[in-house]
Amino acid sequence: MIRTAVGRAVAAAGLAGLLGLAAGCGQITTPTSVDATMLATAGTTATATATQQHVNVNLSILTGKMLGKAGWPTYVPADFSVPAHALVTVTIRDFDNGPAPVPAANLKVQGTVGGTMTVTKALLGNVATLPATKVSSVAANDVAHTFTSPGLNLNVPVPPSSTVTFSFRTGAAGTYTWQCFAPCGTGATGWSGPMAENGYMQGVITVTA
Repeated sequence: MIRTAVGRAVAAAGLAGLLGLAAGCGQITTPTSVDATMLATAGTTATATATQQHVNVNLSILTGKMLGKAGWPTYVPADFSVPAHALVTVTIRDFDNGPAPVPAANLKVQGTVGGTMTVTKALLGNVATLPATKVSSVAANDVAHTFTSPGLNLNVPVPPSSTVTFSFRTGAAGTYTWQCFAPCGTGATGWSGPMAENGYMQGVITVTA
């Protein structure tokens, strides 16, 4: 489910006309618009196995200018659902190429299978140009955003212009908030605007029974 605020922005501007030259935390390289692939692949798919359901979740981090709202980077979708007691594999495509200061505690991958994530850099015309690398942490000067859900004990630092893939296991049904802990919003500290409004740099993960 694409968050309502973002859905309205996309509908109002039109997919073909959303050009992005600068990101909330940095500057977009390529692509320079919201294409159909970014939105069509965002969401969840699920397959059942003999022992455990496996769900794939695809997220994109779009820059504010890509949606016609400078300074408001956005996770698409920000709110999504996954089943309880399942293996969830998340792929995040980050189109923001600017780093942001992140607390030291959020530089380490936490709560994922094996305590790692796989990073491919960089995205140039949607083509990954460097080999995928499995890591357990990211350097302080190489994080654009985080995907952090304290209730799920989950923290994933996301480098600029990258694709990040990780897996985690859900438990019982419930509702869990997530937040980006890289101050990439508006205001003097970067913690205003999209950092404080649901549907941008924070959202809800619903674990369904």
